[in-house]
Amino acid sequence: MARTGLLVVTNLAKIVNSLTAVKKYVSNTLYIQLYTGAGATVNSNENRKFVNTLKPESRYCKYVADIYSVSLRTCDQLDVIVIVGNLKDNLLWQKTPIPFKPVDVLLFDNGISNDETSKLMDRYKPTNVIEFSNELDEESDGADAHVSKLHENHADAVEGDSVVLGGTFDRLHVGHKMLLTEAVLRAKKRVVVGVTDADMIKTKLLRELILPVETRIRDVRNFLQAIDNTLTYEVVPIEDPFGPTKTDPNLDIIIVSAETFRGGEKVNELRKAANLRELQIHCIDLIELETNEEGKEKKVSSSNRRMDLLGTRLREPTPKPHLPNYPYIIGLIGGIASGKSIISQHFEKLGATVINCDKLAHEIYEPGTECHTKLTAHFGTDILNAADNRINRKKLGSIVFADKQKLNELNQIVWPLLMVEVKNRIENVRREKSHDVVMIEAAVLLQAGWQHEMHEVWSLIVPTERAIRRLINRDNLTEEQAIQRIETQPSNEIMVQESTVVFSTQWSYEFSRQQAEKAWRGLQDYLAKIKTQS
Repeated sequence: MARTGLLVVTNLAKIVNSLTAVKKYVSNTLYIQLYTGAGATVNSNENRKFVNTLKPESRYCKYVADIYSVSLRTCDQLDVIVIVGNLKDNLLWQKTPIPFKPVDVLLFDNGISNDETSKLMDRYKPTNVIEFSNELDEESDGADAHVSKLHENHADAVEGDSVVLGGTFDRLHVGHKMLLTEAVLRAKKRVVVGVTDADMIKTKLLRELILPVETRIRDVRNFLQAIDNTLTYEVVPIEDPFGPTKTDPNLDIIIVSAETFRGGEKVNELRKAANLRELQIHCIDLIELETNEEGKEKKVSSSNRRMDLLGTRLREPTPKPHLPNYPYIIGLIGGIASGKSIISQHFEKLGATVINCDKLAHEIYEPGTECHTKLTAHFGTDILNAADNRINRKKLGSIVFADKQKLNELNQIVWPLLMVEVKNRIENVRREKSHDVVMIEAAVLLQAGWQHEMHEVWSLIVPTERAIRRLINRDNLTEEQAIQRIETQPSNEIMVQESTVVFSTQWSYEFSRQQAEKAWRGLQDYLAKIKTQS
């Protein structure tokens, strides 16, 4: 199966069948190009329209939207990209931009002339060519029966020299692609895109998983260049909702969605106050989803996609040749009140053995241990219970959490002794061959530098506000005390940067279980792969 393919669509009436067929040939990225040569049909009405009679260019938007809508239902595992550069000039049909990913296979839903096929092959240099019209014989009721009634105003000739739009554009999805394509088809000279940065993403769901702004800008620019390289593109970071719209006098149109329409009106209010020409506001509808999944929006959104990332492998682990492959050691980190115990319980049920470093610390704090002796010598006997000579952790906590220097002194005593006990437990598992996976639940793992003793690190994140509420309710702390404890630990962003898998317990217990099971399946696949490689 090819990773990347280019599908030449000659008949949109069979787009559902075409995209269904394509799944057998392409696994990763699918470019789609509407054939604008002679006799290209776009629907199955009796008086069939031809693609090359649909001027102005803005009228193509409906057909592009239909393709993206159908792709969600038929091949949502593929990164679908509709090339539109040739739609502005039929003479460009065989000279559209070479995509930013090499094309492995050229696909046709019907045959075109040998001359045109040869020119496409010369341009894209695929390793294979497939024509599957024989797979589309079954009766099709047309694309319109399979897509939402979107973009009824697409036939409106809203066009201008410069078009502007903005958004987070995190991990480009169908909604983003439709917005960007609208801008491209309605622009005659340039497209300006503002990509949100800094404070503008602070309120986003699972903002810790949002890609860096430099990556998002690169992805937007690559997409735009891939679909039409005849325009000028300005893709810039913005730190407020208005970006270039409040200062650029040469803009003509702003593209918005239904939920950001008010923002477009606000842009014009600011431009009017600055004596700048008001923009035409062109609003498109977003694709609605029929979903009852917990926490998800009923539309195609980046928030939904970030939720889908929970429990999946975000990146490959860094090789640790100094660690034996057995048992496989995973460090589980998370801030205080993030739900580490909940996730740990799920993994114990799935087959891992869990070493809880907080509970282990209780053991090494016991009277007669080396740790007990050192802590008493350093912090004094006031930290001991009079009745049993045990360390009073609340008394010790009130001392160290109010003084960073004392907290560092505590950690320098406890962490090395704790790691000795962790390694002893791991060695017991290795000797007894009792478990394939050992999970080290340790909130202090990063601060202590233990990540080098783990094959990989997994983390839990919850919003700071939720962690504060949990701490207040669970430990009977004041808000100030809760904040004080949270500020001593690494941020969610730092934990995510160090992790191969991320979870969040801000939803139900059942959703946490689903995340854990997804991660476990991925881990088993990974362990099987490295076993075959060794």
